[in-house]
Amino acid sequence: MEKFRAYADSHTGINLFVPAFVNQKISPLILLLHIILGSLLILIRIPLLLILILLLQILNALKVESLNQLIGKLMLFTCGFVNIENQIPIQDKGGQLILSNHSSPIDWIYFLAQSSPNFATFVEQGDEIRYQLLSLNQVLKNLFSITTAQTGTGLYLNQVIFQDRPTLLFFEGCQTNQLGVLSPPRQMITEIQKMGQPINIYVLTYPDKSVFTPINTTRNGLWHFVLLLTNIWNDLRVVSQEFDTSKDYQKLISNFYECEGLKIIHQKYTVQTEFLNYYWRTSSGNYIKLD
Repeated sequence: MEKFRAYADSHTGINLFVPAFVNQKISPLILLLHIILGSLLILIRIPLLLILILLLQILNALKVESLNQLIGKLMLFTCGFVNIENQIPIQDKGGQLILSNHSSPIDWIYFLAQSSPNFATFVEQGDEIRYQLLSLNQVLKNLFSITTAQTGTGLYLNQVIFQDRPTLLFFEGCQTNQLGVLSPPRQMITEIQKMGQPINIYVLTYPDKSVFTPINTTRNGLWHFVLLLTNIWNDLRVVSQEFDTSKDYQKLISNFYECEGLKIIHQKYTVQTEFLNYYWRTSSGNYIKLD
C-alpha cells in the first residue's frame, strides 16, 4: 500500500500531490550528461530571464502593458518552450473568465504570453471563498510557489471580472501532478451559475514526467525552476474551448477535463498543505516506496 494513501482520493485512490516523477529512474551517464549540458543552458537562460522580468516590471510600472504578451512569449522561448501544441487556439476577450488547471510555474508565463489577463486567486474568508486580483509582483512571486490560494479579505467573483481584459483563475488552488484535476470549489460554480458567465476552459499538460519535469507539487519553487531550465527543450500541450453559457457549469467543466483524460477529484486544495507537511517529515523527497 502506498504510504501516502491517507491523502489520496478515497473513491479513486488518486493522489494529486505526489511528485510527477515518482519511481522514475535515470541512468548515471545520462544524468551526468544532462547536468553538464544543463549547466551551460542555465548560464545563458537565467540572465536572459532576469532581463525580461526586469523589463516587464519597468514597463508595467510605466503603465505600458501592450508588450506583456511579447515578453511572455520570449520568456517561454527562453525556458525551452519552442513549440507549444495547441490544435484549436481561442481568443480570450475582455469580460471573460478563464478557468485552467495548474501544475507548473510555466502556467503563469503561458497565460501572460497568451492574453496577459488579470490574474486572480482564491482568498479564504472564514468558511467562504472570495477572490483577489494579483499584482505583477505577486504573479512573479507565484512562479516559485506551489500554492495559489491566499488568506485575508477579498472580493466577490463578479468584482474581479472586468471588460478591459479577461480574468484568469487557476481553480484548483494549488499545483497538482496531472493524475487528475481538483474539482472547482462549489461556491465558485454557484457564482458562475448565477452570473451566466461566459468562460474559456484550458487544459495544460506537460508530457515530460522525468525528474526534470515542469510539473511541481513538492519541490522548492526556485530549485524546481532551475531544474526545468536544464532541459534543452520543454513540451506543453494546450486544449482550450470557449463557452458562452451553460445550465450546469460543474458538469461542463468535469466533462471537458475528463475528455482529456483528467478525472475530477473531489478534494479541497488544503489537503496539499497537510500532504506536504507529512511528505517532508517521512520522505527523502526522491521516491515513494511501496510496501
